[in-house]
Amino acid sequence: MPDSSLRFRLVIARASESTPGDVSGIVRRLHTDTELFWLLSIARSVAAEPKVCRRSVATCLALLMLDDHLRVLRVLPRALVPHTPATGVLRRDGVIQTHLGGVLPPRALADTKRIAELLINGHSSYLDALCRTLSGGETPDGFTVVPADHQLYDPQAEQYLAPPPPFQVVPPAGNLPATGGQ
Repeated sequence: MPDSSLRFRLVIARASESTPGDVSGIVRRLHTDTELFWLLSIARSVAAEPKVCRRSVATCLALLMLDDHLRVLRVLPRALVPHTPATGVLRRDGVIQTHLGGVLPPRALADTKRIAELLINGHSSYLDALCRTLSGGETPDGFTVVPADHQLYDPQAEQYLAPPPPFQVVPPAGNLPATGGQ
């Protein structure tokens, strides 16, 4: 588990043109020696549709929040996959797949949806700012393009660094399984 002294970064991008058509978003949680990253990529077609974009971004952020708390994206214990980041793929049909193709357990999916609704209802202006940035509109204060010398720089993805989300969401009650098994 990463050290709590790591600096947190939320990085948001429009996914590359080669993103499969059934994918709305891809999330990764990874870290280096100095930074903890939440990397969120939203499909270009989704970024162009404000309501769909808001729901996709909220769901992806909710999934990262849930994973940060419960590690639901890992199918295998960390010791077995030390170099694989926690990854989730949000499909257009609402199914969330883990990095090895498993799907979230029903309770984890329900908690992801619950948190997404809290974000949509309570933080719509923040989600709208993210979606405007992703769609190529104005870049609000606090969002900057990833510098060319940064390890996450990708000129094709047009990635943006964003300020940490300005919200606090209550973690789900009870314990969820630590696996994203089928």
